[in-house]
Amino acid sequence: MGRVGGKVIAVLRLAVAAVFLVAGVMKIWDFAHARSATPDFTITIQHYELLSPDLSMLLAVYLPWLEVIAALALFARPLALGAAAALLGMSVMFLAAIGSAWWRGLNIACGCFGKDEATTDYRLLILRDLALLAAIAVLFAHEWRRARAA
Repeated sequence: MGRVGGKVIAVLRLAVAAVFLVAGVMKIWDFAHARSATPDFTITIQHYELLSPDLSMLLAVYLPWLEVIAALALFARPLALGAAAALLGMSVMFLAAIGSAWWRGLNIACGCFGKDEATTDYRLLILRDLALLAAIAVLFAHEWRRARAA
């Protein structure tokens, strides 16, 4: 890969990792009130009306940690392909949940960056997530090619 391509990949890696690191941390810890954000995130997940309360709680506990770990793993060469695959899967899942909420006429905040994310503009959320998905797809393709060449 050329110098420019390598720089683009590095910028994408940093941007994607930063988004998921911030998103995960904001769902783990409520900095404004110095307490766990998991109960708030559980309620946000329940607003989507897709999962049972028990599954919502499990997702609220483990999903933010998966986001944080996958974001950090993007920088570990042996883990980067798996991290990109996990982030790709999560992004598709997020898009499906947001699209489902929009389709069903629910008026809820996304919850992607903690409870204080106030936007309910589904078009903006979907555009943001599609851009993120495109960046992750480029990273995944890069890591896939690198792994096949090794």
